[in-house]
Amino acid sequence: MLTFKKFFKNLKQFMRLLVIEDDLILSDLLVNILLKNYLVDLTSNLNKIEVLLEKNSYQVILLSSFVFHNQQLKKRAKQVFKKTQSPILLLTAGEISDQDFNYLGQRSVDFLHKPFSIDELNLRIGLILFNLSSQKRELFLKYQNLLLDNKSHKLCCGDRSLLLSQKEFYLLELFFKRPNQLLSKNLLANLVWDDEEVIYGNTIAAHLSSLRRKIKVISGKNLIKAVRGYGYLLSN
Repeated sequence: MLTFKKFFKNLKQFMRLLVIEDDLILSDLLVNILLKNYLVDLTSNLNKIEVLLEKNSYQVILLSSFVFHNQQLKKRAKQVFKKTQSPILLLTAGEISDQDFNYLGQRSVDFLHKPFSIDELNLRIGLILFNLSSQKRELFLKYQNLLLDNKSHKLCCGDRSLLLSQKEFYLLELFFKRPNQLLSKNLLANLVWDDEEVIYGNTIAAHLSSLRRKIKVISGKNLIKAVRGYGYLLSN
């Protein structure tokens, strides 16, 4: 099962956030905090927001409630947010009416009331991303004639299947998502093993050896190659 801790470790490489805030001091603070873990764009101009949404895909939009301050801003915001279904984290110092919600369209909206702590901000964003990732997770991953079943943790080839251990499944999932890409031992350890788990010198090699045997049994192929001094890759 994908855990929040494992998911959060690798966010920095993939996630882009859009911060929409008119308070200059708060916006600078938010960007400085978020850049430690994410790619970040910042604006308070609704016309610029539209350009950014056409150019980039955002995993989360941090939206200040200033867009609800007058009717003209509300109408413009409604037009802009039609262009994306990205979830919104609404940063607000007061109450938001049901009518104001209608201007955001049919999307996931979460709240963070000002003032908030850095830890609370990071946790709320991380949970939104984690839930989004879990919802989009594919039922099967495929590599050549092999299928990896996310629900049963079975590796399938034609009418044959083998049950994988939890660690074998997580390892193979990483390889299936990154075919022909060299994965270091450190990367595998960070993404598959929790921080509290003890990893001995041959732990990763032992799990990969077992995984290789199962792949060979079911497909007749040696697909996971060891590159001495660098790591491993999935290759035909």
